[in-house]
Amino acid sequence: MFAPLVLILIALCAIGGVFTVRRVELVRGTRFFEPVRASFDSWATDLWSALVLGGIPVSWRSYVRAVAHDLTHLLVRVAVEVIRAIERPLARLSYKMRVSAPKSGMAPVSEFLKTLTPDKK
Repeated sequence: MFAPLVLILIALCAIGGVFTVRRVELVRGTRFFEPVRASFDSWATDLWSALVLGGIPVSWRSYVRAVAHDLTHLLVRVAVEVIRAIERPLARLSYKMRVSAPKSGMAPVSEFLKTLTPDKK
């Protein structure tokens, strides 16, 4: 129950951290780790142009595409199995709770409901 709230708080803290770092960089006038970030920007730009303009051989691209397909397929199958593994015990528990619910503590059925459904007593 608290896991989604924790994830939301972590995400909000991360976003706040990014804004704080950016504000400090603007005040200082320089970026943190400037040489590393510049080399990473250069590397990412070169990689993107190679991917878009075809600088990578077709066989490598098809191999990466096949590996990415297999990996995403595996991840989806694992996610489905995990969801099923969680869902089965919860469904059994729900059924047991529904079947074994105490009947004695129920409020009396109103006359209006008795007219709608004759099997109510």
